[in-house]
Amino acid sequence: MIRIALLMLCAVAANATAAPLTVKVVLASEPSLNATSTLLLGEKDAVLVDVPFTRSDGHRLVAEVLETGRTLRTIYISHDHPDHFLSLEVLAEAFPNARIITAAPVVDDIWRSLPLKIKRWGPMLGANGPRHPVVPEALAGNSFTLEGNEIRVLGPMQGDHVHATALWVPSINALIAGDLLFADVHLWLGEHSPAQRTAWLGVLDQFDALKPAIVVAGHRPPGVPDDARSLKFTRDYLVAFEAEVKASKNSADLIARLKKRFPQARDYIDGFILNNSAQVAMGETPPWTE
Repeated sequence: MIRIALLMLCAVAANATAAPLTVKVVLASEPSLNATSTLLLGEKDAVLVDVPFTRSDGHRLVAEVLETGRTLRTIYISHDHPDHFLSLEVLAEAFPNARIITAAPVVDDIWRSLPLKIKRWGPMLGANGPRHPVVPEALAGNSFTLEGNEIRVLGPMQGDHVHATALWVPSINALIAGDLLFADVHLWLGEHSPAQRTAWLGVLDQFDALKPAIVVAGHRPPGVPDDARSLKFTRDYLVAFEAEVKASKNSADLIARLKKRFPQARDYIDGFILNNSAQVAMGETPPWTE
């Protein structure tokens, strides 16, 4: 009887479902381009997706993590753009036991481009920039877990970076999209050929097929909900961008047309995103190297 009871208990434990995760999105300041950092929260532990551009926003994110009361187990970096990983040292110092991971191609991208990033952005950031940059380790495989909940890595695939990744959490139908999706922010298209812009559109079809209930874009202004409207905005913007490139005489014309089409869309660093994207698309400057 004891043996049967033990077997029944084991069966119940094996079939028990993991407690549902919750999602908390932390929005960085405008100097950090309103980039999102996402906390996936279990009952006791947490996963953090992406960290801000500046040290000051990194410290604010540390406070947000501490206030959850969870143990931060993992920090995942979606891609190698600096506004999604440059404050890693702040988080690593605050949470030394958290593993810091990403997809293997992203690790290679960061190691390759880190000297350029420090040279490019260091003078602008000053004391708010990195002192001892941290690089993630490569994730073995394409998934990891949080309290029994699977977290799948999608990509690398074409987004605002050629090796962008997203996370899919099937237990709660949550898509943590990184810079594969934007919401009411001008898309960064300063590294793209026409073929790459088309490839990005194809990725959106894959996301639509998931039918996500929660969608966290890589950038959004305060107050914009974390739902599928970022999928629509990103698609509408990419389609409009192609049409307006064909209709425009030069980058200034393209910028004016896109501002008219998307009056609510934000830009950052004195028009850095839209100006560079337009100049590259019109062939006035070579694609940005990041």
